[in-house]
Amino acid sequence: MVDSTSALLVFVTVLTAVFVWSRRTYVYWQRRRVKFVQPVHLLGNLKDVLWLHTSFPLLLRDYYFDAQFKDEPVVGIYLFHQPALLIRDLNLVRTILVEDFVSFSMRFSKCDKHVDKLAANSLFFVRNPEWREIRTRLSPAFTSGKIKQMFALMEEVGCDLEAYLKRLTANGNQRRNAVVNVKEICDLYNTDLIASIAFGLRSYSLRNKQTELGSNCREVYTLTFTRVIDLCVIFFLPKFVSLLRRHLLPPAHADFLRRTVLQVIEERERNGILRNDLVEMLLTLKMEAALNQDRTHFTHQQDYLVAQAAMFELTGIESCAMTMTFALYELAKQPLLQARLRAEIRQTLGDAQAHAITYDKVQRMRYLTMVVDETLRKYPNVPILERECTPINKKRFVALRPYADCFVRRGMPVYISNLAIHHDPQYWPEPARFDPERFSPENRTLHMPMSYLPFGAGPHNCIGMAIAQMQIKLGLIHFLHTHRVEFCEKTVDNIEFDRKFLLLSNKSDIYLSVERCL
Repeated sequence: MVDSTSALLVFVTVLTAVFVWSRRTYVYWQRRRVKFVQPVHLLGNLKDVLWLHTSFPLLLRDYYFDAQFKDEPVVGIYLFHQPALLIRDLNLVRTILVEDFVSFSMRFSKCDKHVDKLAANSLFFVRNPEWREIRTRLSPAFTSGKIKQMFALMEEVGCDLEAYLKRLTANGNQRRNAVVNVKEICDLYNTDLIASIAFGLRSYSLRNKQTELGSNCREVYTLTFTRVIDLCVIFFLPKFVSLLRRHLLPPAHADFLRRTVLQVIEERERNGILRNDLVEMLLTLKMEAALNQDRTHFTHQQDYLVAQAAMFELTGIESCAMTMTFALYELAKQPLLQARLRAEIRQTLGDAQAHAITYDKVQRMRYLTMVVDETLRKYPNVPILERECTPINKKRFVALRPYADCFVRRGMPVYISNLAIHHDPQYWPEPARFDPERFSPENRTLHMPMSYLPFGAGPHNCIGMAIAQMQIKLGLIHFLHTHRVEFCEKTVDNIEFDRKFLLLSNKSDIYLSVERCL
């Protein structure tokens, strides 16, 4: 049996080793004369995230606006033991996302293909050279022409939204106000829309509210202790993903998505059903690969097909629902802006009923575009961007000169807080004020390059950007075509971000009064 003296010696030795390792690790930025956030031993700068005091996007925003870094192009941070950089200079943002994309061509986060197949094989997480292949093959499926083809499917869900609102505000022959949780309604609308265009089925959430598709979406982004462990490993300790077997998608929900998509694909192939949606586009690519006898093409692997649809659920429901919710809140707060938008909607549609909405009519609504763009400025659906340093030709470092006097080493993550950039007064005067005029045609020319990044920039920007914008616009049109929103007693006075949610979400539910206007 080990005596107490030996045990104490082992303990002191381990403690000393940890202390020496920690001292050597946390002087990385100090040695390179880069201003940095003071870390906590072993946890780096993630203590508040792990303790559920804040989310990582809000943490980076706070570091961006810290007075000690006011004039710094970059800020050094630590993800546990891993040195990382927060980028503050817009020239560096352009360099990383666009000009030197080849040196920052992948995301730092990672999922394991054997543990979480759907997440790992999705366009968001897959790495080169597979990423380039999938991106190239899928890009034609997201052109304006393809969106026009699927617009009829989107419009069906929009009509369901308008009918749902009419039922809420119906009281015999009388019109009345209905106090509603607008986020809940926007969730139902976006669940139905993504189910239709990405999974090839009608979920009818706006009719019964009880659908499995999308039910777990919010749970993925909610920061419980278990989810913090999952996300910390995936996003901050990707080298340990395989060892610790962490999931982005809950296994039960992943199995449901796999069964659903494969069932739709099998039915399409058996019956020859044609439908202008993502599944149809993937099947077309599969047929093209078969004609070319290309058995290595990703469409021949079922999990690759299911993974693209799964990412549409994760990225297309929650983020678009929150954007719609924030837009309706801001319009209710400023009735004159809402009246202007409603007038544009009614004028563009004329005396026609809602089913007469077309793709071209939506595109002609200039003020609607300004409202959506300003909403995405104030509440970006993706609040941070991440990249991993991937220099070519076996280089170990990438220089950030002349904009910053430092180097980024191979494998190091860099972060861009577009939430902070969107609220930086040097780029956006009075950033807390909701003002769609910032995006009028004449004012757009005055924007600083790279100061507006709701969907990222460069080759790794959001491939579904155009669909997401149409999704949000169509939802707002059907919401405001025959209804208006107003503040009520249950409406919060100000938006306060939930620090236990990975995306931007209000801390409490947002209630508004909805009135039917004929």
